[in-house]
Amino acid sequence: MKKQILPPARYALLTACLLTGFAQAQSINFTGDTYPTGNMGASYSGTDVTVGITGVGRLDVLSGAALTTTIRMDVGRSAGAFGTVTISDGSQWDTKRVLIGTASTGIVHIKNNAKVTASDYVYIGFLAGGQGSVIVDGPGSSFTNAGTYNDQFWVGRDGGSGSLRVINGATAPFGSLFTSTAPGSASFIEVDGSNSRLEGTRQCNLGIAVSATVQITNGGTFKCGTIADLGFGSVSLSGAGSKWQLGRSLDIGTQSRMSDAALTIGEGSTVEVTNQLRLPNVANNTAALSKGVLNIEGATSPGTFSAAGIVFGLNGLGRINFNHTDASGNYLFATPMSGPGTIETNALGITSLTGNNSYSGNTHINAGVLRAGTATGLSPASDYLVTSGGTLDTNTFSATFKSLDNGGLVTMAAGGTSNVLTVTQNYSGNGGVIAINTALGADSSPTEKLVVQGDTSGNTTLNITNLGGTGAATTGDGIMVVQVDGSSNGTFSLPAPGYVVAGGFRYMLAKVGNNWFLQSDVHVEASGPEASMVCTPAELSDTANQVATCTVTLTAAPTADLPINLVLPAANPRYTTTCTSPIVVAANATQASCTITATPNTTAGDGDVSLELAIAPPTTADAYTPAGPAAQVLIKDAGDTTLPPVTGTPTPVPTLGSLGLAALAALMGAVGLRRSRKTV
Repeated sequence: MKKQILPPARYALLTACLLTGFAQAQSINFTGDTYPTGNMGASYSGTDVTVGITGVGRLDVLSGAALTTTIRMDVGRSAGAFGTVTISDGSQWDTKRVLIGTASTGIVHIKNNAKVTASDYVYIGFLAGGQGSVIVDGPGSSFTNAGTYNDQFWVGRDGGSGSLRVINGATAPFGSLFTSTAPGSASFIEVDGSNSRLEGTRQCNLGIAVSATVQITNGGTFKCGTIADLGFGSVSLSGAGSKWQLGRSLDIGTQSRMSDAALTIGEGSTVEVTNQLRLPNVANNTAALSKGVLNIEGATSPGTFSAAGIVFGLNGLGRINFNHTDASGNYLFATPMSGPGTIETNALGITSLTGNNSYSGNTHINAGVLRAGTATGLSPASDYLVTSGGTLDTNTFSATFKSLDNGGLVTMAAGGTSNVLTVTQNYSGNGGVIAINTALGADSSPTEKLVVQGDTSGNTTLNITNLGGTGAATTGDGIMVVQVDGSSNGTFSLPAPGYVVAGGFRYMLAKVGNNWFLQSDVHVEASGPEASMVCTPAELSDTANQVATCTVTLTAAPTADLPINLVLPAANPRYTTTCTSPIVVAANATQASCTITATPNTTAGDGDVSLELAIAPPTTADAYTPAGPAAQVLIKDAGDTTLPPVTGTPTPVPTLGSLGLAALAALMGAVGLRRSRKTV
C-alpha cells in the first residue's frame, strides 16, 4: 500500500489542533517571574507559591488541575512586580494564607466552576503600593476563607488598595470581613447578579479608617453573620432581589471622630437587620462629629429597610433621606425611630410612616408627601418644616408636632370633621396652606382644628372643605378652626374670593381674641366681577399663519389669581388651540388670553368650520359672573392646495420609428458636413 503524506497546509492545521488540545488539558503553568516556574502538570503541592516576585509573572491553573500550598500564595510581592493568576474550569487551589497585591499589583481571576480555599487569613491589597484585585465569576466558582482560627478576609489593609468582585452567581464565604484599615488604603467590593453571594459567619467592619465602597446589584446578596459597621464610605444596593442581611446590628457611622458613612437602598433592594441600626453609633457623646445617612431611592419599587429600631446618635448628625419617586401611596416605612435625628423627603414620592416613632430631631418635607400611616407614625417630639412643593399629611389621625413651620401644604383632608392637629410649641406660617374639613352650619358645627399651644406668626391660608354642612347663621363667635394658647401674631385667611358658601350662607374667617372662627351671614349674590370673552379676528382661512386671539376680560381686577371656567369647543383636526379650562386671570389684572390656530387645508371640499368659546359658571359661588355672548370663530375653506388628479387614458406622444430616426440622423449628418465645408 502506498503511504499517504499530508500536504503542508493540512499538516499545519493538524498541528494547531493538537496544540489547542494540549492547552486545554489539566495544567498548572508558571511563566515569567514566579516561584516555582514551568508547567507542573495536573497537580502540584508545595509550601509557597509566588507570582510576580520583583517582575512580571503569570500562573494559569486550568481544566480541573489541583494546586496545594501549605503556607501561602503571594501574588504581586515586591514593589514594581506584577502578578496575574487565572484559575478556571473546575480547577482547585487549597492554601493556608493568601496575599494578593502585597506591595505591588496582584490580580486573581477565579472562573468557570473553579475554587480557591484558604484556611487562614486573606489579604487583598496589603502594604503601601499594593493593589490587589480578585474576581470570582460564574456559578460554582468560589473564594472561601474557612479557617477555624484566623478566618479573616481583608480588602485594603495597611495602606494597600483592594478590590473584590463576586459576580454572575459566584460565592465568597468568609468568617470576618475588614476593609480600608489604615490611611492610604482603599477598598471596593461588588456583589452582582442573581445567586451571587458574599457571606460571613461573624462581623463585617467596613471603611475602618478610610473610605470603602460596597455595591450589591441585580439580585446579589451580602450577609454578615453578627454585627456590621461602616465608618467611612458607602454601601449601596439596587436591582430586584439585591439584599444585605445582618444577624444582629448595623452602625452607619461609628465612634471614630470624623466618621462619615452612607447606606443607599435603591430600586427593588432590601436591607434586613435583626436588632438595631445606629445612625451613627456615638453613644454618650453629643460633641462627636460622626455622620450617618440612610438614603431610600427607587421609583416603582423603592428600597425597603427592616429592623427592630433605628437609633439616631446623640450628636444629632444622623439623617434619613426619602429620595424615591413612588407616588402610588403604597410605600410604607415601618421601622420605629428614636433619638435626635433628621428625616427628609426630597423627591416626588409618597412615604407613609407606620412605626412607633419618637425621634426628637427635625422633619423636613422638601418635596413629595410625608404621611402618617398610623397614629404614631408622625413623631410628636419632632420639629416639622414644610417647604414649597412639600405636603405633610396627617391622614385619618389626630397628630401632634413639637413645632411647625409651614411653607407648603399641611393636610387633614382624610380625617373627617373631628381630627385635631396639635402644635405643642410654636407655629409659623411662611405662605403655607392648611387643608381642613368643616360641616358648615351653626356655631357648634363639627370641624377639624389647628391647636397651637405656643405662639403663631406669619401668614397661612386655610382651605376649608365643607363635609355635609347645609349652612346656617352663626350667632356667637362662629366655628373655631384655629386655637392659639400663646401669642396670636399669625394671620390666617381664606383663598379668593375670601369666603366659602354653604346653602344660602357665606362664611368668612374672623379673629376673636387669640382664635380664628368661621362666621356666616346671608349669601349675597353676584358679588364678583363680570367675565366676558371675545376672539379676534372672528374669521380665519384654513391656510398657514391664521391665528385668532381669544381674550377673557373682567370688569374689575381680582386681588388674587382668579380661575375662569370655559366651555371649550370640541376637538377638530381643522384647528389647534392653547385655550384650556380654567384660564387664570392674574391678581390685579383684568385680562387673560389664549389662541386658536387654523390648520392649513389638505382636503378638497372640506367646507367651513364654526366653533365657539363661552364663560362657564365659577367653581366657587360668586367668584365672577358670566357676561356677554359666546365668542365665535369661523374657519373658512380656502380651497384646494393641490393639483387635480389626472383622469382618463393618457394620449401617446408620436414617435418616428426606427427608419424615421435613421433618416433624421442621415439628414443631420449631411447638414453638418455642408457647414464644415463652408467653414473651410
